[in-house]
Amino acid sequence: MNIKRWIISIFIIVIIISTLGFIKFNQIQAAIAFGESFPEPSAAVKSSYVEQRNYSETSKVIGQLQAKRAIDIHNEYPGLIVKVHFQPGDFVEKNHVLFELDTRIEQANLLAEQAKLALAESTFSRLSKLLTQKRVSPDQVDQAHADVAIAKAQIANLNAIIDKKIIRAPFSGMLGLTNYQSGQFLDVNTLLTSLIAQDEKIWVDFKLPQTLPQLAVGDNVSVNLIAGNQRITATIIAKNSAIDIAARQLAYRAELDNSQLQLHHNQMVSVVVSTPSIPMFAVPTNAIARNQLGAFVFSLDQDDSNNWRARSIQVELGARQGDMQLITNGLKGDEFIATEGAFKLKDQLLVYTQAPDNLTLEEE
Repeated sequence: MNIKRWIISIFIIVIIISTLGFIKFNQIQAAIAFGESFPEPSAAVKSSYVEQRNYSETSKVIGQLQAKRAIDIHNEYPGLIVKVHFQPGDFVEKNHVLFELDTRIEQANLLAEQAKLALAESTFSRLSKLLTQKRVSPDQVDQAHADVAIAKAQIANLNAIIDKKIIRAPFSGMLGLTNYQSGQFLDVNTLLTSLIAQDEKIWVDFKLPQTLPQLAVGDNVSVNLIAGNQRITATIIAKNSAIDIAARQLAYRAELDNSQLQLHHNQMVSVVVSTPSIPMFAVPTNAIARNQLGAFVFSLDQDDSNNWRARSIQVELGARQGDMQLITNGLKGDEFIATEGAFKLKDQLLVYTQAPDNLTLEEE
């Protein structure tokens, strides 16, 4: 009797468990069917091809224009200004007299030395004749000859001083401003004015940090005026032999045209230095996705059902050109990539986008 009850109990339990299992199985099948009724996760994006562009790295530094001939004019000897022979800003020819300093003392000393020279020459001539008659010693003749040489040297010295007190333009050019007038006394080495030659060529001096690509003699650079949009091409004519130890920069000198005389000595300009162009791939900036591993673009590839699938490609970024990002490594150049909306993508995600014009989809 007890066995029969146990069998009945076990049978009931089995029926209950089976019933519950069947109900759960139906629930799972219904959930699976319900899940399969939803469409596959996808994203809609815009797309484009990878572009190839020629890229040239440019650097902009400040340069300074230098006239090929430019000097500050000083006086070598002190003196009183007798006459000024120019107006500030005048153009003067070479050897034009600029200042005359008082030379009356030197002129008087010159007359005295000329008289001494005449006496010394007369004495030397007379003693030379007496020497032939052996009436004087050779030492007396030698002394007379030395007196002649000394007198000539004193005259030459006074003539040089007189000449240096007449200050002339060493070359043709434009004079600077000055406030010196007749009657003023000048100390030694006083700055009188400046003189700048008006040549058809002018130099621009600039420096490049050693971390940038360096130039060679004969290379071209672009010179931009600070005021205005004028751009002039200049040619490197010289470079310093050593890098500045303090600034770690190398100095260059370039020559540019100034036939219109619109460029001025000491004028500040910007110098644009460009490296030779190299081909690079470019993508829109909104095609770049980033995570902790770096930067990515998503290439769009077709699967067996002709659906677009996302595939991430890790890339190395270069410079930006407007709305385009240059890629230095990672792309081959034939990729069809997602642009706007690329941040929503992940690998193998179904993507809806417009197909490239040169790609024909196969009919299902």
